[in-house]
Amino acid sequence: MNELPTFNTAENGQTSFNWHERNRRRRTDRLFFCHLMEGTIADPVALQATAWRQELGLKGKIIANHISLVGLGDHGGLPDGLVELAHHIGSMIVAKPFDVSFDRLCAFGGGALVLRSSDGNPSLQEFWRNLTAVISDSPLKFFLTKSIEPHITLLRDKVGVPKIRERAINPISWTVRGFALVHSFIQEGRYDVPHHWPLTGQDDARPAM
Repeated sequence: MNELPTFNTAENGQTSFNWHERNRRRRTDRLFFCHLMEGTIADPVALQATAWRQELGLKGKIIANHISLVGLGDHGGLPDGLVELAHHIGSMIVAKPFDVSFDRLCAFGGGALVLRSSDGNPSLQEFWRNLTAVISDSPLKFFLTKSIEPHITLLRDKVGVPKIRERAINPISWTVRGFALVHSFIQEGRYDVPHHWPLTGQDDARPAM
C-alpha cells in the first residue's frame, strides 16, 4: 500500500484517519525513538569512530550519538499529528534504567557502520520489543518501519562499509537512563528532540496503566 494516514481528532477525543497518497516530495524529515547517549559516552565513542574511519579508509560524517530503537518513517514534512501521537505512546512506557554493552563492529544495510552486542543486550532487547509491541497496538503502527535489532550507527559510507568484516572490539558499556523521540532533518545533519522520558519505573518497558 502506497499510502499514509492523516489524523483527525473529534471533540470527544476519538481519532479517525484520512488516507491519501504518499507524499512524493523529497523526504526531508525522519522520526524515530532512540536512547540518546550522554556526552560522557558519546564523545569517546565518536573519537573511536573517527579512528576506525581513518583505519578502514572510510568516508562519511560521524554520528555515534544514540542507540536506534524504532523508526516512524521518512517524510517530506512530518504528517500532521504524528509527533503528538508518538509523544502519547512514549508517555505510556515505564521502565527502570538498565546496562548495555557493545562489543562488535560491523556493517549494516545502507552502508551503515555500527556497533552491536554479541549477547544481544537482553535488557535492551526487552525494552525494544515491548516498545514495538505498544506501538503495534496503537494508531502509530501505520508509521512503523521495518525494525532491526537496536544498534549504534557510527557513520554511513555506501561504498566502503559493505567491504568491512565484522570484528570484536573492547566493550563499550554504560547505563541507559532514558529514551527519546527524535526528529532528524535528513541530509542536514541536525536533530530536534521533541520529547524525552527518563527511565524511573518498573523493571520492564510496559505501558502505564
